[in-house]
Amino acid sequence: MRTDEHVPFRTRSESVGAAVVVRVAGELDCSTAEELSTLLDGAVHAVAPPAPVVVDLTDLHFLGAQGIGLLLDHQDMCLRRGSALMVVANTAAVLRPLQVLELTDVLGVRPRVPEFAAPETAR
Repeated sequence: MRTDEHVPFRTRSESVGAAVVVRVAGELDCSTAEELSTLLDGAVHAVAPPAPVVVDLTDLHFLGAQGIGLLLDHQDMCLRRGSALMVVANTAAVLRPLQVLELTDVLGVRPRVPEFAAPETAR
């Protein structure tokens, strides 16, 4: 976890079934993109194709150009390995730049983490 003066940036990943879910919170910009890129590199190599890497951006408050670029780069990595990158976003701060760049379909943006990749609830 990295924290600047105002906004914490948190990332974590977990295996859920065959998928790897990477959760991101805070702001994704040039100062935080490297941390996420490192985590996504690990997720891409940890998942067994054809299982997906799910990037949950529902707690992200800002998505900058470098963040968008790394999502596209990691999508390419997944596709080359026979997997998929799923982006989960449901806030204007994340959806707006993706819509303006016409990337919501390219990145297969979904409003919530698919059920197969949802965290298990305590029974």
